[in-house]
Amino acid sequence: MISLVGNESDMSLLTFPNSGNTYYFRSRIPIDLIEHFGGLTEFRVSLKCAIKSRALRTTKILDNTVSKLYEKIREGMKSLDIDDIKEILRIEIRKQILFTHHIFEGTNRWSETGVEKSLESVKLKESNLKETLDSTLKTYQSEVDSKLEGILKSLDIEVDRDSINFKKLRNKFIDLYVLRYDWVKELLNESGKTDEDFRLNAQQKLGLVLFPELTNGTDKKNAFARNTHLQPVIENYAPEPIEPYLVQQVGLLSSNIKTFIDRKKIEGKIIKEVESDRVILEEFVEIVGDFDFSRVTKKEVSYYIDVQTKLPPNRKKSPKYRDLTIKEVMELNLNQKETQTPQNINKKLSKLSVLGNWGVRQGLLLNNPFSGMKFSVKKQPNKREPFTKEELRKILKPETYHSWSINFTHPFRKERVSNQMPYYWVFLLGIFSGMRTNEMCQIRVIDIKKVEKIWFMFVEDSEETKVKTENAIRKVPVHPQLIELGFIDYVGTLKKQKKGRVFWELTEDRDGFASHLSRHYNQRVLPNLGVWKKYTKVLYCTRHTFINKLYTERVDENVIKVLVGHEKGFTMKQYGGEPFTPERLLEDISKVNYSGINWKKLKI
Repeated sequence: MISLVGNESDMSLLTFPNSGNTYYFRSRIPIDLIEHFGGLTEFRVSLKCAIKSRALRTTKILDNTVSKLYEKIREGMKSLDIDDIKEILRIEIRKQILFTHHIFEGTNRWSETGVEKSLESVKLKESNLKETLDSTLKTYQSEVDSKLEGILKSLDIEVDRDSINFKKLRNKFIDLYVLRYDWVKELLNESGKTDEDFRLNAQQKLGLVLFPELTNGTDKKNAFARNTHLQPVIENYAPEPIEPYLVQQVGLLSSNIKTFIDRKKIEGKIIKEVESDRVILEEFVEIVGDFDFSRVTKKEVSYYIDVQTKLPPNRKKSPKYRDLTIKEVMELNLNQKETQTPQNINKKLSKLSVLGNWGVRQGLLLNNPFSGMKFSVKKQPNKREPFTKEELRKILKPETYHSWSINFTHPFRKERVSNQMPYYWVFLLGIFSGMRTNEMCQIRVIDIKKVEKIWFMFVEDSEETKVKTENAIRKVPVHPQLIELGFIDYVGTLKKQKKGRVFWELTEDRDGFASHLSRHYNQRVLPNLGVWKKYTKVLYCTRHTFINKLYTERVDENVIKVLVGHEKGFTMKQYGGEPFTPERLLEDISKVNYSGINWKKLKI
């Protein structure tokens, strides 16, 4: 079996011929309609075709037709039974066969000039064939014999060229080939004759019965006449054939996602970013199902979006939801405040759209089904704000700062917590370097080193350290105020102790090393000081404070981008290298100063 589409729970299938020489269209009855069809769970219809590409094209069309019929039954057309549906599909199959004739024979020429040229071409071929039959009959018969022998052997039929039956078959084959030119001319001249007329013509002139399954009873000669009650349905749901569409099997959605992710790893993409993408892509499969990648349409994407609107953010991380299936979560009927925002869903769709674009480039998709599917929402401004002078003074007041860092006592254990240095240094590093919280928390001792006699902190992408984007890979000068506070001396002590990371006390989870420390500041320190505001004033705002200070001091914007790991300008991206000297970076970062802080008392 080949699964073709995701419609109706992947109900439409193409059956390979195990015996005989034709493909079949199979449709599984939707669960909610099984009772309507008397308990029947599926049915199949012969496609009258042994050519895979054409069978696949027809199957796609039939799938669309039968899906609409199922929907029509749901809407109230209860008179449609399985025989009616089969008849409509057979009519569509006949239309597709006729259309294939048009394409194959070159009769799909819709201009007068095109018709005339096609007629001339057909007449010339017909004349050449008849001339061949008159002059070199034996040679042509030999060619036909070879073709016939190949066909018969493919059907496991024993071949004897000298037998009477074989010679009769060969003659019928030649007669049919000649007669075909008459049919092509009829099509080009738009005589109104149908393939049914051609079938009868072959039967009368050659004694050949083509498509015998359609001649079992006089009532089946004309499906339109027999099924008068189906006329409206046939007109609406068995449309005229469309341009040929080659349905190509390209592998399961899940296997292509794996290839896509593996390719990103090979290309050297940031591992943390790649893993984040993988989770989103696998969730798409979890929601819509695992079927052929080429069959992903906007219908599946729409369903995915609808499900996402009913799910909470960070579903797989939340203890409340992570052990539940998607169906179980949806059954909770979460209110709007508990579910994802359109912005969050759009972020996921952006990741999926990258997959779609890749699929198009690889020739796996005709178009990107995720394109244009995002919610239309106003871009939200960055909610995080820099700390004000007053807020920094409140946070960095020596007595206050020490009590919440090096002298902090755990509220539950009522004892001083050992190894408090991350609590002390991370906030200071943030306001004097602009590094992201996890960049600071994961930094290694070997990442603190001199370049041309200037101390730098290197932000690296390695097996031990992860970065958000490629632009995040950088080196940041150690601010003179940090050196004055003893940061380099502290790192030197760790080096002697053969510690790996600067903040070796912190443990890693799925979000990196920053989770515990961020909770400490966002749930204890800042709220108790009256500084914390949800989303607006959190530990991460140290980065915004630093960047804001650089802009205030009129530091060149390109320097700012280099220091904080933002996307660089065109020239720098194009030519790479080191656009600014260590001296220039140190000079500009040294412009960041915060007044009103007693740095001497703050030092430990």
